[in-house]
Amino acid sequence: MIEQTNLEQAYIPTIGEMQNWYEDDLRREALKSSERENDKMIEEQGAFFKAFRKFETRKFEIRKFEEKNEKITPDSKKDNMHYEKYKAYVEKETTNKGKKIQEIENLIEYEKFFLQWERRVNRESNYSRYGSSSATRYRVDRIKELEKELDMILENSPEAWEFYYRRQLLRDIETGNQQRLVTVPYVVKAKQKVIDSLNLGVPVYIVGHLGSGKTQLATEAAVDFTIQNRMQRELEGKMEEWFSVNPNATEKDAVEKFREFYEERKLYYKNVFTGGSKKEIESLQPLFISGSHNLTYEDMFVEKTLSLKHSFSKGSYSNYLNMIIGDFYKWMDEHKTRLEQMTDEEQLQLKIQIWKSFSDLLVASNSAFGTEVKKIEREILIAVKEGRPVIVDELNTIAMQNLIALNDILQRHAGNTAYITGVGPVLIKPGFGFIGTGNLSSQMVNYEGTNELNPAFKSRFVTIEYNYVSQKTIGSLEEQEFPEKNELFRIIVAQLADENGNIHIPDSKRTLEELFRFSQLCRVTQNVFMGKWKGDEAQKDFGTEELELRESVLSIRNILHVLDNWNRGEEKDLSKALWDGFISSITYPDDQNYILSQAVRFGFFPAGEGWNIETKGIGEATTTYDEIRTRPYHYVRPLTETLSYLDVIHLIFGKGTIRKALPEELKEAFETDMDDSLQVDGKKYQKLDQKLSHLEHSKDILEYMEGNRKA
Repeated sequence: MIEQTNLEQAYIPTIGEMQNWYEDDLRREALKSSERENDKMIEEQGAFFKAFRKFETRKFEIRKFEEKNEKITPDSKKDNMHYEKYKAYVEKETTNKGKKIQEIENLIEYEKFFLQWERRVNRESNYSRYGSSSATRYRVDRIKELEKELDMILENSPEAWEFYYRRQLLRDIETGNQQRLVTVPYVVKAKQKVIDSLNLGVPVYIVGHLGSGKTQLATEAAVDFTIQNRMQRELEGKMEEWFSVNPNATEKDAVEKFREFYEERKLYYKNVFTGGSKKEIESLQPLFISGSHNLTYEDMFVEKTLSLKHSFSKGSYSNYLNMIIGDFYKWMDEHKTRLEQMTDEEQLQLKIQIWKSFSDLLVASNSAFGTEVKKIEREILIAVKEGRPVIVDELNTIAMQNLIALNDILQRHAGNTAYITGVGPVLIKPGFGFIGTGNLSSQMVNYEGTNELNPAFKSRFVTIEYNYVSQKTIGSLEEQEFPEKNELFRIIVAQLADENGNIHIPDSKRTLEELFRFSQLCRVTQNVFMGKWKGDEAQKDFGTEELELRESVLSIRNILHVLDNWNRGEEKDLSKALWDGFISSITYPDDQNYILSQAVRFGFFPAGEGWNIETKGIGEATTTYDEIRTRPYHYVRPLTETLSYLDVIHLIFGKGTIRKALPEELKEAFETDMDDSLQVDGKKYQKLDQKLSHLEHSKDILEYMEGNRKA
């Protein structure tokens, strides 16, 4: 037993081996965390649920995983001191690099905060219409320097790269769970362009095709615009207040205090959407108008209505009674001489009539009967007065003569006065922003009820075309040289990951390849739907043949329908889910026929699994399920496998930063705290690792050459 332990301790693994062992440990932890989540969920349920709940035998999976990766051999990682030190170093370095990244990011936010402050001061003082000055240019250059410093850390440290992109993955998962747009580069750039335009006081017109997420983009950009402006004002106030109490503080102190205030405000607004009051949530949301051909000028600004008013004025009844009594006695005093000349009976009758008259007059003067014209302020006027963004969805469905009424508002900035017909001059409060959305027609697809906007009217907007996110349509998953450019695949993966970034799916290698081909199929349908198929390499085999989809496209909305139907392969494979969740619902035959043919081309509906897809001619009827099945559908779910968060970020962001040399800290760790007989020189270890890597590379080349020679 002692000899075996010494042998394990003496084995010197390569850096590559230790990294593989580290990744195995992450997968094991991911599998165990799934078990802990199951245990946590059951604690929140009732007695009946707890008593009879049953689980898939995940312990069997854990045992199989350990049998595969934990065999006790001389080259095992079990109790290997080199690996233990390597793992400790990676975990410590990841934490340290994470702190450094957050430190730089805080500095960037501080510089952006000061930049916005400088620009606002410049604009308000009329020093510069654009807010540019020597002070703002300093901040712009400083931000670039810090961003470059951040890039350098990511390029030189595997641990920094892992920390940064793991956090990005978790952010993708969180936004997906909140039903927000996943923050892939295409989305981030489009959203920032909207926010930048609103900050300049320029209205935005977002156009795109069916299901691209235009309205969602507009809503999220408007919310972010509101929060950023509020945080800017609040942070300016907090920093001034803090400095007035600490006049001798350094800028280093200020940066640290800014971090504290910034994190507190960011957490506050995040919590508003999860646990805030209805009033708090509504104050951050944009006002919204659904455009239509019947929408009038009044529907956007002020609506006039007729109301029947017959209610008694508000007030205390005792006050009304005191008013009558006072007036009654005053009348009696004024007519005292005349009353004395009457008999008691005459006086009584007169007093009764006078009292009744006073009562009737009081009721008449405090009651309104009949109809009155009432003005109700609508969304655009409210947004102007309160300083809030407003979204007009489907702007190009509104009649042009009604849109012209927006002209004066669209060319004014916050702090200016805009003239509104029927209302008069209205001050535009800071925080106001105007966003319109519209469907983009093409030669193949024309959205009924939409109009081309008047060029003069449209020139008042920054127009942003927002369509489907990027995705390569050729090559397999393993062949992708720049996986980070496959943004659609990234969105799909984020939908499948748990809150820790781990994924549990059947037969992971095959399933991931299928999901990648599914993302390629989706992008092909999107290109054809947009009329951009000629530039798609996946369509080159079709030559000059005209392709079109009139009604159906695998947009994000339909992609989610398919993924929900598939449910991680619990009851059916992806081909069946694609049919059930999308293709079977297509009612236009030519669209269905084309998408089915493309699905087969991307490897779905294989004949060996009981499918039989025959190409139909243009104009033929839609395909039914019975037509494409050769035998009853029977699905046997493969063993569920687990991918760690590190596997996932490698999958969607690439292999990341490669370790170019053995870190000095790790060299020293290998040379200390060891038995003299097992001591390893760090430089010799590095040379050994390089030789082993070279031998492995040479072996691959020899095998490749041998394979070609035989072929």
